[in-house]
Amino acid sequence: MDDGSRWYWLIIVVLLLFAAMYFAIAETAFASVSRTRLKTKADRGDNRARRALLITDEFDRAITTILIGTNIVHLAAASVVTANVTRIWGVSFVALSTILTTLAVFFFGEMLPKSIARKYSESLSLSTASSLLFFIRLLTPLSSLLTMIGSAMARLFKQEAETSVTENELYEIIEDMTEEGSLDEEQGELISSALQFGDVTVESILTSRVDMAAIDIDDAPEEILNYVCTQNHSRIPVYENTIDNIIGILPIRRFLKRYLKDGVLPDIRPLLESPIFVHQSAKIDDLLPEMSSKKQNLAIVTDNYGGTLGLVSVEDILEELVGEIWDEDDRVVRNIVPLSDGSYSVNAEEHVTDVFDALDIPYDDEEEEKLSDKLMSELAFEQFPSIPKTRDSFEYLGVKIMILFMKGNRILRLKVTPPAAEAAEDKAAAPSADGSVGKEVSV
Repeated sequence: MDDGSRWYWLIIVVLLLFAAMYFAIAETAFASVSRTRLKTKADRGDNRARRALLITDEFDRAITTILIGTNIVHLAAASVVTANVTRIWGVSFVALSTILTTLAVFFFGEMLPKSIARKYSESLSLSTASSLLFFIRLLTPLSSLLTMIGSAMARLFKQEAETSVTENELYEIIEDMTEEGSLDEEQGELISSALQFGDVTVESILTSRVDMAAIDIDDAPEEILNYVCTQNHSRIPVYENTIDNIIGILPIRRFLKRYLKDGVLPDIRPLLESPIFVHQSAKIDDLLPEMSSKKQNLAIVTDNYGGTLGLVSVEDILEELVGEIWDEDDRVVRNIVPLSDGSYSVNAEEHVTDVFDALDIPYDDEEEEKLSDKLMSELAFEQFPSIPKTRDSFEYLGVKIMILFMKGNRILRLKVTPPAAEAAEDKAAAPSADGSVGKEVSV
């Protein structure tokens, strides 16, 4: 065989390898792409998206066509390599050539293109839609036959109902409708909150034990009355010996009615309601119907050791769905307060992602997963080898964070300085050409 013939069959093998890459990309791209996003593009007049939608609507035919094309290409590549290796080097090299061809097809014709297609599924599905429609029409007789055989086999087995729309697609629908104006921002947030409601744990919304109002059963009746009068709560947990031993919930109205009726301070034990105990990992959508069925407004949250971690109320749970609920007894706390130097005073009980989103501080998906449900105080404590002190600071993702206020060993507020504000602060503090230092200006 001359050199021209050798180059000829090598070119054929390379072309077959590219064909294998094409079918692998098409298969993974259309299996991974969001149909909702394709429909949105199609509604905006994108012809490539319309063609891609035709494929997703008949995905069984498409996948059958892709499998036919993939097998034809793989068999053709193996046949061409085997025939030409036998002709040039002899039968003894066939085994080696088969191994090398299999590795090349696996890596370049399957694994690599599928990895790329999974990452760029939308753009690649749009790019391959027209050509794949051509192959679907070309191989229709064969694919129809194989589809009928597959459908007949599928009927022999019990099938579960397919999910028509995934949760991620629902979020994308809400986002697209909000951007287009079909939903206003508040409606979009309410629907998103409803979708996320089942994933929220009690731990993320509880009132910590250090903030709990609680009564010691052994306190004198006069002390209990004085304490009750200083509180704005309708129910208060009652403990014996230690707050880790909650024995009941005292309804304040019942206590005061008995006092006014009898004219003497009552023993609170007969007035107590049985408490509901729930582990910190419980989901709020499971807890809410239990509290409703038992007509209880409070639940005591326990940690992994059975101790009291805090408490959660029905109002706390509903606020996760509809947002903050205010009444005349609530004290307004501004969670993020801008300061004159471009930084912000932040409530340490705020979630890190909420603060970063409010201040337009960028973070990637990996950081979002790491920061999920993490409070600013948790982030701060993680940065120090011991309990920090006021004015201790650290940097995270280029953001300077300093402890503003503490109560005992508890962080109350933090000063957060975004990168832009920190750069402006450094510039203001830098000496000018005449050696003077710029002054901070409040706007």
